[in-house]
Amino acid sequence: MRKTGLLVAGAVLALAACDPGPGSAPPPASPTALAAPAGDVAQLVAAVRSGIAQAPSVGFTMDAVFGADPQNVTGSLRFDGDATALKMVVDGSETRVLGRKTFTRTPVEAVPGKPWVGTDADSADPVARAMGAGVPAILKLPDLGLALTELERTGRIVSAGQTRLGTVAVNHYRLEFDAAKAPELFPEYAEPPLDGKPAKPVTAKLPAELWLDATQRPVRFAVELPGLGPGTGLKGTTAYHGWGEPVDIQPPPADQVVDAAELLKKLGR
Repeated sequence: MRKTGLLVAGAVLALAACDPGPGSAPPPASPTALAAPAGDVAQLVAAVRSGIAQAPSVGFTMDAVFGADPQNVTGSLRFDGDATALKMVVDGSETRVLGRKTFTRTPVEAVPGKPWVGTDADSADPVARAMGAGVPAILKLPDLGLALTELERTGRIVSAGQTRLGTVAVNHYRLEFDAAKAPELFPEYAEPPLDGKPAKPVTAKLPAELWLDATQRPVRFAVELPGLGPGTGLKGTTAYHGWGEPVDIQPPPADQVVDAAELLKKLGR
């Protein structure tokens, strides 16, 4: 799998941001002591969503391993209702995701003067729409929104306890996602029909760990995506920092963007 291919993004979490209007009461002070760990998945997901909605932006760093290939990733997320944005930088390439539009800048310009390649999952062109709809596996690793959706529909809490990450007291959850419960959430594990036989059912089990601080916001998230063959697995550990601090994620100038479907046509593919 090409590293640049891994950078084409899909949708990230859509969360409602808390925005008190004039005269509204100020937001409650952040708790400083840990609550007891959640007893079930529904309680856990609700708590995390509520915590994020009160501070809907964050930076992150991620250590990922694809097969035996390590990658260091930096980025940021901004949650604002349905307008969610992501910025990710890896191997000299940058990806920005704004809603269902994705822009990727690679070190070498495919078209002179247009360093960005764009996709749109809502494009009228079927080829462009298909290219924009894919969610590469590497984008799942720091994606808290997708993780919460998957956990809510397919997950279970294996164990929960309290510990510390450095000086931060955290609730530590060991989790497991069962892809068979919602196979459409895990397209990378779907095998197409062969020789007229129906496709094999999705059976993957994905282990994960989640660390939450006293505000119920993630401090660290680790997930492993088993591969379908030797050397194809993907693991990632993401550390989140600066919840609530502003992040700047803007689309690149339109005259610097080439559509991915048009680029393929120029390349004769």
